[in-house]
Amino acid sequence: MELAELQNIWQEYDKKISENTRLNKEILRLLLLSKPHKRLNWIKIKAGLNIFSPILFLMLVLVLDVQFNSTINFYIGLGIFLPVYAITYIWDIRYFKLIRAIDFSMPVLSTKKIIAELEKYKIKTTRLRYLLMPFAMIGFLLMIIHKITFSLNLVSIIPLLLIILVFISSMYFTFKYSIYERFRKLNKEIDDLEQLEKE
Repeated sequence: MELAELQNIWQEYDKKISENTRLNKEILRLLLLSKPHKRLNWIKIKAGLNIFSPILFLMLVLVLDVQFNSTINFYIGLGIFLPVYAITYIWDIRYFKLIRAIDFSMPVLSTKKIIAELEKYKIKTTRLRYLLMPFAMIGFLLMIIHKITFSLNLVSIIPLLLIILVFISSMYFTFKYSIYERFRKLNKEIDDLEQLEKE
């Protein structure tokens, strides 16, 4: 064999190896993209359900046959409950729009920036939601309770303490595990993609 033939064979093998490497990287990229896609789809589904929350809330009120009376307590409760509910609903719509802005065909750095913005927004709105939730509960209770008869005894304090305990534990679990864990996993999967693109 002549040197020119060997060089041609060598170049053909080089091209085949380069093509195989490119195909393998593309397959790995698609595999790495599948996890964030699934995770993001679940986040979108949860956010979509929050958008339908007024309908679900209305159906719950109708099914439970909650009676409202036109009293001063009802209007005070409505005045407290409605703004809180409207504000949180607007936040849910904005969160859903931010989630829909994530597109994995964009550069990884742009995707990471949108996810970081999404995480900050979710943490901020969840904190504010937990601060506003007692007002919404008080407003709703004022709307449905016709006469306020509350005496300070053990029987009336225990349910109140249980409500407070569940509220605090829900807040702790949400901030400690739920939000941070969801976005931590998503960020890790995006980092793996970024690492692959750097190679």
